Amino acid sequence: MTLYFDLNTFVDSADDDLLRRVDRRVATYYLAVPLAGEDDRVTVATACPDNAGALRVLERLLEAAVVPVAGSEDELLATIARLYPETAPGQAAIMAWTDDPAWANAVIATANAFGRALERPVIILDATTTPDEVIARAGYDFSLIVARAADGAGLERMVRRSPVSLLLVRGDFAPVEHSLVALRGYGSDFATLERVYPLLAREGAGATVLPLSPGQPESGRPNGGPFNGNPSARRHLRQFLHETGCRHFAVDIRLSQGDPVGQIAGELARGEYDLLVMAAEAEGDFVWRVLSRIEGEQAWPGRPVLIVKPPVNYEPGIKD
Repeated sequence: MTLYFDLNTFVDSADDDLLRRVDRRVATYYLAVPLAGEDDRVTVATACPDNAGALRVLERLLEAAVVPVAGSEDELLATIARLYPETAPGQAAIMAWTDDPAWANAVIATANAFGRALERPVIILDATTTPDEVIARAGYDFSLIVARAADGAGLERMVRRSPVSLLLVRGDFAPVEHSLVALRGYGSDFATLERVYPLLAREGAGATVLPLSPGQPESGRPNGGPFNGNPSARRHLRQFLHETGCRHFAVDIRLSQGDPVGQIAGELARGEYDLLVMAAEAEGDFVWRVLSRIEGEQAWPGRPVLIVKPPVNYEPGIKD
């Protein structure tokens, strides 16, 4: 059973060493803050105590077992603002890379288009650069890697080890007019939606939001109702709809049941989408299953996938 604590009673005694291990970017991505450690265990306040992937990453960073205690999203955001110093927003560049020269034009065209939309400079790497070298260069200086790997092993390496978000090029560049945005009800939903706003700002661009629901229909409601599933996803969805409605962006919602991977694959097969946006929680197990499914079924070929990644550097040799 996960306990709930009033964060106000812990903020003043938070451990500075633990805060350095989990920096502000990671804390914000996961909505999780380490508070105190004792006997190789660290108490972590989190808005998503059931997010096993996030807890696994936090254990790796803290080098200790994590004891999650629940806090509300608003409390966690306020706590992060109090505990961590403000950082000035930087102009992190976009990295363009492929190890297959035949794909260079498509990758560069895609990177330049997203650079314009996100107002970021683009740095183009040579095709002789290996996936590990790309990963090693990624960090605070980059906000996005636009990539195409020549083989499946290189692609999986990028998905699982990149410390910044990835835009996977799967065909020639075409304007993104309509995106499918998957929400999982975790803290990463905020980072996912932030990635979508600049694309929506383009005239005529729109998005469909897919709140993933692993559960069965609610008792007494055969169709599950319009907001069946994760309550955090419902909250994120309502906030997103409110903000986009105020800016008159074209946004709609798709609701479904069943396996989350199948929900995404099925919606891509049914709709006309130019981009899939989804978040990774740790080493990318979920997004890799989605990629394997859509590649295997060839139901949505040639269109790019934007994977929002946790800002975590993975040490060489660490196994999932």
